[in-house]
Amino acid sequence: MHPPILLHIPHSSTFIPEEYKTDFIIDLSNELRFMTDWYTDELFDYPATKLVFPISRLVCDVERFRDNRLEEMYRCGMGACYTHGYAGTRIRSLSHEKEEQILLRWYDPHQNALKEKTSENLDRCGVCLIVDCHSFHASPLPYERDKRNNRPDICIGADPFHTPKQMVEILSKSFSQTGYRVAVNTPFAGAMVPAAYYQQNANVISIMIEVNRSLYLDHGFRKKTALSSVKHDIQQSIDALRKWMGF
Repeated sequence: MHPPILLHIPHSSTFIPEEYKTDFIIDLSNELRFMTDWYTDELFDYPATKLVFPISRLVCDVERFRDNRLEEMYRCGMGACYTHGYAGTRIRSLSHEKEEQILLRWYDPHQNALKEKTSENLDRCGVCLIVDCHSFHASPLPYERDKRNNRPDICIGADPFHTPKQMVEILSKSFSQTGYRVAVNTPFAGAMVPAAYYQQNANVISIMIEVNRSLYLDHGFRKKTALSSVKHDIQQSIDALRKWMGF
């Protein structure tokens, strides 16, 4: 039986469905290179429940707030449905009607699935650990707030309510002992929690793991041979969390 762990992998896909391609007004090659969390569906290979978003975040980003009034990234054109890319360039012409269609087709079902899979773990084990699985570019991209160049190998994202401090310490120790430079909530912060449980149920535990892409990608965005060792180290670190939970 799988432990009550849910691997949330929202940004690994490069797939853009045919019906949305005409909305984009530029060639998306560079956007896909820089904005995709390359191979996170492969890196986070662990015997647990997985929820992988099947299309590119350029079409729909399920980690943004649905309501643009709540989403700070909407101001730079990167709400749940992007109109601008990583460098601030307009990439898409999108009507409110088309945006709502995309949200109904992709965003809402994904959020419902996240809630349902979390609920299943809660019902089965009384607890659910969501591991929010990401990667990041080795140097800051123009849209990112944190402009510091000395980026860590591993960024651990924690939420004040949903991430126990001991869990952050265990994960930091696990990666550090393997030789990685680890930072907490730097350059990215927080962790994904279904809206229905957010700040409501402390048995929904969430932590984010962000992997520096330079560890496993070359400058051409191709896999390095080191990918397999990074994958192994991620597995060991998640295993340490599972053991701490008592499963």
